[in-house]
Amino acid sequence: MDKSKRERKVASRWRNFKRMLLIKRNLYCLIIVLLGVLEFRAVPRQYIGFYCNDPKISFKFKGDTISNSFLIFGCLLIPIIVMWIAEFVCYPANSYATELGYVGSRAKQIWLWYRQFLIGSVSLLFTCEVIKTVIGEPRPHFLDTCKPREAENCTDGYVEKYTCTNTNVSDWSILDSSRSFPSGHSCLSMHTTIFIICYIQRRLPDRSVMLKPWLQLLMCMWTVVCSLTRLVDNRHHWWDVLAGIIMGFICGTVIVNVLCCKFHINRKISQIYCENGQVNIDYETKQNGKKLLHETTIDLSENRELKNVKSSTWKE
Repeated sequence: MDKSKRERKVASRWRNFKRMLLIKRNLYCLIIVLLGVLEFRAVPRQYIGFYCNDPKISFKFKGDTISNSFLIFGCLLIPIIVMWIAEFVCYPANSYATELGYVGSRAKQIWLWYRQFLIGSVSLLFTCEVIKTVIGEPRPHFLDTCKPREAENCTDGYVEKYTCTNTNVSDWSILDSSRSFPSGHSCLSMHTTIFIICYIQRRLPDRSVMLKPWLQLLMCMWTVVCSLTRLVDNRHHWWDVLAGIIMGFICGTVIVNVLCCKFHINRKISQIYCENGQVNIDYETKQNGKKLLHETTIDLSENRELKNVKSSTWKE
């Protein structure tokens, strides 16, 4: 009877797990589709006008020092490489047992954290695309890329509606020239940096005093380079980059503290530490377990003695 109940309980949990997995998969697919819709301008967007001869939008278009594909490739590849190297070098394969709160293997544990990182990245990109579409702020090279007809004979005043006349660039580039706020490069790079910095701080052993700070500083340079190149390339205003950094910092902090639980393992044992490549249990935990067993044994012997006393008294 107990075995059948246990089997039904396991089957029910498995059905719930598959249901939740299907819901999450559909949600991720929906978000990715919406990202594509927003990126290729399949929805109506907000147009912000411009002031005639505004120096903030009169810069020349220089291109991208760090392209979108290189940014996405780097932000997706860096975390998985760092986590795989750190877990492979610092922790043995037998230290990921489920009894210790892990998911059973090194690959599963790395994928669990990497999946949370992907959730944060996709959510951040989706939020950034929505804000870009809703606000529609002109980029610093807006006049050079769009060449609005209304700006040719305009000397003063505000132009609310305009028509782009540049035929030397693609339609995507013209539409992209009015999507400055916030900076997607600084958003995604800052999110990746916060994730890796917190991972290094939590999971990398303290074998060297300067190893962690140097690696964390190296990751900070990734955000600095991605952010400064957007200013040098005249692709964003300084407030766009600042807003992107703040958004990436908030998203990365939430992912690390909420979804990844600061990379703490949900241990079933009170205190576990790694020493010389082996997982050991704290001495106090052992002593508490022995004490508990000893007290239980004493209680059982006392109950037996009481039963013997009662039975002998009744017989008398």
